[in-house]
Amino acid sequence: MKFRNLLPVALLTVLCGCGEPSPDEALNATLPHVSLSELLPPAEANEHCNSALDSDLLYGIGYQLYNDGQPEQARSCLIMAAPTHDRALCYLASIAEQDTSKDSAQRDREAFGYMAYSAQKNDSCAEFGMFQNFTYGMRGQTADSALGLRWLERSARHGDPDSQQTLMRFHSGKDELALAYGWARILDDTAGIAELKQRMNPQQISDGEKVYEQLSKDVTSKERVRQDAREENLAVYAANIHMQSPETFSGLSPAQRHDVMAQALATVSARPEFGTRAQLYAYVIISRQVQLKGGDSDVLHNPQLLALLSDKELQVAEAVDKARGILDQPQL
Repeated sequence: MKFRNLLPVALLTVLCGCGEPSPDEALNATLPHVSLSELLPPAEANEHCNSALDSDLLYGIGYQLYNDGQPEQARSCLIMAAPTHDRALCYLASIAEQDTSKDSAQRDREAFGYMAYSAQKNDSCAEFGMFQNFTYGMRGQTADSALGLRWLERSARHGDPDSQQTLMRFHSGKDELALAYGWARILDDTAGIAELKQRMNPQQISDGEKVYEQLSKDVTSKERVRQDAREENLAVYAANIHMQSPETFSGLSPAQRHDVMAQALATVSARPEFGTRAQLYAYVIISRQVQLKGGDSDVLHNPQLLALLSDKELQVAEAVDKARGILDQPQL
């Protein structure tokens, strides 16, 4: 697969209504444009993933396998999920650059291609990767600190807190205190704001507030970032449950499974006796087993099950097994 050479980058002053490209369009134009069909190799089914699974499960399973240090297994799952989940490409880039079966040039080319596709889709993970690529000359790219900074700003604008922290430190280090202050306010970094104020005069603080006012209009809100993270977590949590107990979501559509997971997460988050993912997983599995048998799926009404699920030391399989013993007891 060949990528065209990067186009030269000009710093553009964008005027609304003048027909010039937006900053994001200008940055996208510096990257190779390829389709997923060109970029992705065929995905081979494995013991965890196949084409019968929906994209949320495929993404969640791939993410979990990646974190568990099983990159080859994760790779197929993430390839299958990529048409729907742009973030999958960011993980595929990381897997590609660790592929010892290829030489360094091949690894760099593949990783950069995945990251470029995802960055053009406004994925903040890939945008931060582009900042690294161009700032430090990584993944086969020529170092260009000005271009790298533009990608860092774009990632920060799309809500990535690491990018926002990096920008705050960057501007602080260059004594661009109003800009640093604006990002510190976006981050709600109390200590950072206090430290900057000690270095700023009243006019600089006023300018910093104006920077913050503008940034607050342009930057993806914390609430939206939290919502997106919650959706990703729901996919990962459902995938973990599916991997441990595939029958749990039997008969449910992806939307229904999402609703089950969202309700379960809200339930356990509101109770002080719950605090681990294992407890959430056990709660969902046991509730669904009871529901599938036609019983009361609100298992927290059962004092024995509530006591069992409140034990933070139990592993999921152990909790489910003990719950089965409780549920199998003859009713008086």
